[in-house]
Amino acid sequence: MTKESQQFSTLRRFWVFFVSVALLILSGAFGYMSIEHMTPLDALYMTIITVATVGFHEVHPLSDAGKIFTMVLIVSGTGLFFFTLTNVAVFLLSGEWRTHWETQRNERMLRKLNDHFIICGYGRLGGSVAEELRTKTIPFVVIDNAIDNVLRARDEGFLAIKGNAADEEVLADAGLHRAKGLIAAAGNDAENVFIVLTARNLKPNLYIVARADCDESESKLRRAGAEKVVMLYRSAGKRMANLLTEPELEAYLDELSNANNLNLRIAQYLVSDKSPLVGKSFQEVDLYNNHRINVVGYKLPGGELHTTPRPAEIIQKNGTIIVIGQGGDLEMLSKLTLGEEKKS
Repeated sequence: MTKESQQFSTLRRFWVFFVSVALLILSGAFGYMSIEHMTPLDALYMTIITVATVGFHEVHPLSDAGKIFTMVLIVSGTGLFFFTLTNVAVFLLSGEWRTHWETQRNERMLRKLNDHFIICGYGRLGGSVAEELRTKTIPFVVIDNAIDNVLRARDEGFLAIKGNAADEEVLADAGLHRAKGLIAAAGNDAENVFIVLTARNLKPNLYIVARADCDESESKLRRAGAEKVVMLYRSAGKRMANLLTEPELEAYLDELSNANNLNLRIAQYLVSDKSPLVGKSFQEVDLYNNHRINVVGYKLPGGELHTTPRPAEIIQKNGTIIVIGQGGDLEMLSKLTLGEEKKS
């Protein structure tokens, strides 16, 4: 069932009530005008007090036909009341109201998203990605085809929608054209290939990262349009080998990546042409002494990576600075690289 049909199904029961009441009142007024030859106002008055069963006196004594018509009107009004009451009870007790409210809330939040990430698949990998993005306060939305996973994501406080992430309409609902990147983390490689193909076709400049379980899928995902492919078993194998051979280094990297108490983060920033850093050397900028930020890498505009940039190296526009620092200091660097704040 599509989103529009779900909304129509939810609202239809209430619109049926209002339309039925209006038709009942119009029919009653017309009936009294025809049978009892009442004026429109008297006929409307008789219809209202009859349907409402308030017990006021009639406008004038009714004929036998008028009495029969009044009884029919009372039965119809009472039946309509109990029909509506039953539908409202079903709506409330079934939890449909909660689903409808969450759907409306999700749509409002989705319309506000911009430069966000789309996580396709909320399994163990998708859940880990979502937690990491939340830690870094990066906006994102989850797409999953299983309602249980969608509800679980929403219970965690994440924005999530149900649907096939390879469907163009679902990706559009997730704000693909305003998104910054997409993570294809579905349960199997074939599904991830279709997700990547669809997303790349809809937005050619979208940054896409995909998971893969086997070597054959890696090449297919890259041809489909993924910039990066994460081989889960290969990554896990390297990590386990490093834990055996270089446990202290791995412990340091773990502490660095999870150092919420230190508020430390590894981040990278693209230097815009408006940045006051352009044309200056790393020695002149001196990010460590001036801003308590460690530079651990610098990528030239052409893509060449310098893991230990020389002090005399000049910062160029469209270069990327890779740093380690605390949250507040990194926010300042972000403004400097964008040209929103002048360096003191």
